[in-house]
Order: sequence, then C-alpha cells, then structure tokens
Amino acid sequence: MEKEQLREGLKRLHDYVQKLDFHSRFLEEDSMVPMDSLAIPLQVGEELSVDISCNFVEMEDVGNILQFYGQIVVNEMLKEAEASVSDVDILDLLNALNRLIPIGQFLYLFDRADEEREKVIGMRYTMLTELDSAAELKKCGNVLLLLMQIYDLLCSALLLVLDGNSVEETLRTMEELLV
Repeated sequence: MEKEQLREGLKRLHDYVQKLDFHSRFLEEDSMVPMDSLAIPLQVGEELSVDISCNFVEMEDVGNILQFYGQIVVNEMLKEAEASVSDVDILDLLNALNRLIPIGQFLYLFDRADEEREKVIGMRYTMLTELDSAAELKKCGNVLLLLMQIYDLLCSALLLVLDGNSVEETLRTMEELLV
C-alpha cells in the first residue's frame, strides 16, 4: 500500500478516536517527525497518563502493521523507591506481566553501562490493518481502551514493587485482580 493511503488511514483513525473523546493529534512526516504518526494521550483516572504513538510499520511480504507504542521513564521512580529495586526485578516483573496479559508486550529499555541514562518501560501493541473499514477503526478504538487498562495494571504492579513487595507477591496480587 502506498504511503499516502497509509497516511489517509491514520487520518481516518484520528477522526474516529476524536469521536470517542480521545484527543489525538496527527503528525505528518517531515524533517522533525520521522514518520506519519498519530499521538494519543491516554488519561487513566486522575493521576495516570501515557502518550501513545500510533504509526505504520511497512513489512514487505507481510502487510501493513499498525503499531501502538507508549513508554514510561522510570529513573526517578526507581531512585525514590522505598525498597531497593534492581533492573532484574523490573525485567522479572515485566516478563511475568507479559505472560499474564496475552496481548501486546512490555519492554524494559536501559543501558547497563550507564546508570544515568534513561530507563524506560515501553508498552507495544501491533496489528495487521490498513485502516480501510469501520470495523478496523472500531478495533483500534478497543485497542486504546485495552491499553488504558494494561497501563493501569502496569502502574499498579510497579507501585507494589517500589513499595517493597516482592515480584512474586506483586504477581499474586495482579493475578487476583485479573480473575
């Protein structure tokens, strides 16, 4: 599919999510923006928010993959934690949450050689689509609602670990919440 058609698909998604009361912003590729993207800030309750970027990844022989991606910078949270939380603890938590939540994925991005560099937890969800039908747009709206729930769950799990709960205790609590 041509880039212009994908751009039009993102614009249709922009219009669709606006009707769902999400405040999205379409960003057209230029010297400052590496690819056409839709920026969608998600507000979860009063205190939690995450910006989701939505863009196409063109995969030859596969199709057009729409990617939803958001991230949390956790350096300050880790420094201020009541308990000592290691990178391995965060990795263990995210790996377990990835097994617990059967869609999307959490990523932990950090540089072992440089403790001062930004540490980021990313949330990613991908789907094959060309955003060419009302049904596909509705699926994307449902994905955004799902990402809000997953983000809320991630933040709850992080808070438990940062407050001194073990990864195992946190996962038991998360499993109880998901039942």
